Amino acid sequence: MKKLLSLSAAALLAVACGQGTLDATDAKDAAQGGQTLTVDAAASSVEWYGHKPFAESYGHAGTLNITEGSVGLENGALVSGSFTLDMNTIMCTDEALPQEKKDYLVGHLKSAEFFAVDSFAVATFEITGVDAQEGENNSLVSGNLTMRGVTNNIQFPAHVTVVDSVVTLTAPQFNIDRKQWGVMYSSTSIVDLAKDNLISDDLGIKFTVSAKL
Repeated sequence: MKKLLSLSAAALLAVACGQGTLDATDAKDAAQGGQTLTVDAAASSVEWYGHKPFAESYGHAGTLNITEGSVGLENGALVSGSFTLDMNTIMCTDEALPQEKKDYLVGHLKSAEFFAVDSFAVATFEITGVDAQEGENNSLVSGNLTMRGVTNNIQFPAHVTVVDSVVTLTAPQFNIDRKQWGVMYSSTSIVDLAKDNLISDDLGIKFTVSAKL
């Protein structure tokens, strides 16, 4: 998997807070059809971002591996697809954080308090629709995100290109509300928790998926 440089904590917070949080809705039927192309895991990447709402200098960033998947191409346009994320590959990429603290953070994220990786080793995304739109992000992609055993449908803008039978879908950062996938640890919705211990409910995600014949 392509490894991407992490943002500084201050920059991370600015990016995370500058994005709206997507509305998650009930799961929908997966889109079907198109010529099948195989996801190139080595050319695909996922980044995640998290922060504390009341600490301007506190934030963490990391990566996650896309392991497999496929997309459907019809008349030169993306029409369907799905891919799998290996939750055991969660990494922290904070450059300033000592390795032992990175290891502790990753262990905590894998625990039942966050993503319960022992029980839910994979997450998946399944495209339910792709609509063309104007601008740099030329597509509006909707799909079922399954994480921690919970499936919700989300919709986000993306830049989709098709060049020489290679499809690339790049989604600039969007935020999801982790509570909607059952990740409640130190949520801002917990009224009796000291604000210094709160973690933002927004989970930032940015990814690129490349697929080819």
